[in-house]
Amino acid sequence: MNTANLVTTSSLPRFKQIEGALRQRIVNNEWTPGIKLPSESELMAEFGVSRITVRQSLASLLAEGLIETVHGKGSFVSRPAGQADLGPLTGFFDYMRARGHEAHGKLLSTRLIAAPAIATDALRLPPGTRLLCVTMLKSVAGVPVAVGMTMAPEPLMRAILEHDLENHDALMIVEARLGYRLKYLHTESAAIPANAETARRLKVAPGEPLLRIRFTPHDIDEKPLAFSEFMFRGDKFTYKACVRR
Repeated sequence: MNTANLVTTSSLPRFKQIEGALRQRIVNNEWTPGIKLPSESELMAEFGVSRITVRQSLASLLAEGLIETVHGKGSFVSRPAGQADLGPLTGFFDYMRARGHEAHGKLLSTRLIAAPAIATDALRLPPGTRLLCVTMLKSVAGVPVAVGMTMAPEPLMRAILEHDLENHDALMIVEARLGYRLKYLHTESAAIPANAETARRLKVAPGEPLLRIRFTPHDIDEKPLAFSEFMFRGDKFTYKACVRR
């Protein structure tokens, strides 16, 4: 495929077209963190443009933090943060361990399902799309604190499962291990009574109030990656947030 011909179909300035093409390779993990980018000469040849155009494209990627330049060696895909810094919801294990608590998870089930509407809506997928659903129980010092499920397209969910989901948070895996770049997290919370199955798993009385939190992380292209819904024990977990304007 001739990439140079692809970019000429856009009305954007040529450097923006090339920036977009290179950016997509990084976002799609075609170029993984730490990999060396082609040289300026190679990019000039690939896209049929001048050196100054290539440098404009690279400067934009550098400003966005997607690449880093090492003097005398070239440009490299930068590495995401060491963990997903989206708070205790998605960094539950790290959050608890940082406070001196012993936190672990237990994988309860892995199923390929026709996703419910709440998940397909969040992920902008057609109704009934099949997703891989993982159900987890999270405990602190041996006491169950949260139970819930995470759903994602099968390839992504399988990749997450390869990185010890019982001891690492899914969003940390997505960002730090799989190289995805996260932009924001959409959350929704509500107080609901525990049904019989959830009460059994969390060792509370049926009907006891639980904090239900749904969250969907989005990458830097604002594409939703996964949908999670967890039930938290109100006596064992407090969610705090700072909202700035």
